[in-house]
Amino acid sequence: MTRRRISAVVAVALIEIGASCYGFSPSSRPPPPPRLLPSSSSSSSPTARTMIGESDDGKGGGGINVDDPYADGMFARFDSDGNGYIDREEFRAVARKMRSSSRRREVLSVATASFGSIFVASGSNTFQLAQKNLRGRYLEEYAESSMNELFPTAMLSRDVDEDVWRVLRGRGFTPENTLLGHSVCPDEVNNRKEQLIPLMVDRWQEENAILLPLAHFLTKRNETKRNETKRAGFALGGLGGLPFAGKSGFGAYLHHVPDGGRLLVIFAPHVGIDEIGRVGSLQRDGQAKVSSACGAAVGAYKELQRSKRARPDPLLVMDVDGTGDDYHYHAEFDPQLRGIVSLLAPRLGGVEESADSIAFVTYQMYGIIRELIAACIVETADLFDYATEVAVVGGIMINRRKGGDFFQPLSFETRRKGGAPVDLFEEAFGDRPNLLPIIGSKAAMARASLY
Repeated sequence: MTRRRISAVVAVALIEIGASCYGFSPSSRPPPPPRLLPSSSSSSSPTARTMIGESDDGKGGGGINVDDPYADGMFARFDSDGNGYIDREEFRAVARKMRSSSRRREVLSVATASFGSIFVASGSNTFQLAQKNLRGRYLEEYAESSMNELFPTAMLSRDVDEDVWRVLRGRGFTPENTLLGHSVCPDEVNNRKEQLIPLMVDRWQEENAILLPLAHFLTKRNETKRNETKRAGFALGGLGGLPFAGKSGFGAYLHHVPDGGRLLVIFAPHVGIDEIGRVGSLQRDGQAKVSSACGAAVGAYKELQRSKRARPDPLLVMDVDGTGDDYHYHAEFDPQLRGIVSLLAPRLGGVEESADSIAFVTYQMYGIIRELIAACIVETADLFDYATEVAVVGGIMINRRKGGDFFQPLSFETRRKGGAPVDLFEEAFGDRPNLLPIIGSKAAMARASLY
């Protein structure tokens, strides 16, 4: 067999391999051309069929059968002069087509991944939109009433996320130059996908995330992906949302900021509201009974009552988890709860004048966290050696079994080197709520660092 004929056989094999690259459809095959080798050939040399892989006994060894109309049609597609052979120029056409199709397939794969990401993001946004606009059909009436009374400007977490993004983007904050830090309770109810922290982590982990597959394709993945610490945010908080990471933890967080970048800190205690409107309790997924939320804050309040450092409280929420007046903790083994008890004790004056004692405790927990976060910022001498600006958002996370999770914004400010704090609250969230009827006294509001 001549070299030309051998190359023709190899070309058929290559065409078969590359068929998927340019989408050849059997329905579009042209009529079969003259066969590659005459069927009547009596040559004793190996036939094309044998050389491609079929055994001499005709039973086939898994190779390509050149008598197959599919292979004939593929061959005819590139046998432009119709002489029954694939010459060098015709083979080059095969190679160019395969290379072009391979590139086209890569682009289509990237486009598919990008559109898939857009679909997923759109699906998430659709869920949030439905949650906001259809919640009136499935919300718990008494829980809604309690929330509106005691946390009057509470917003769906998605709305808070968007308002913070809108304001900070105008100040030059971007996912590329900003490191998110959060000081919230590690309770699992604060990490559901509709809660504020997961939403903000998604928002600030990577700009234009839906275009990442395309970006990686175009740059051939030469750019290093941001480290996982930045993607997940930096956790500063412990029980109750207090920043138990302390000054050392805040310093570590600061030292992870991108060069010349910015810090965004969000802090909040959390509180549950159950279906009958009790503040401080929540029916959790998978549980039939109601439990306390925040358990650390309610537990500290119980301990202060047990030790006679707070007035007795007859609220039913004190017994929702079955512990009642028998609740106590082991100071030696509960260092975080011991810290909460110590910090909360001097702030309970006037609780009897409040509209709800657990709401009162929750606002006081907010004040504790805000003061600790402020201390970390003020006492970090090299803060602006690493960061150009620090934004701090504070409020209360409100856990609901139905109707969506909420956030009551209470503060939003930013700091730059040598300047006074800039208040961004009204720009982001509008007018501040009147909390005096809820807290009960101006002195208690001052202790809670409220305005």
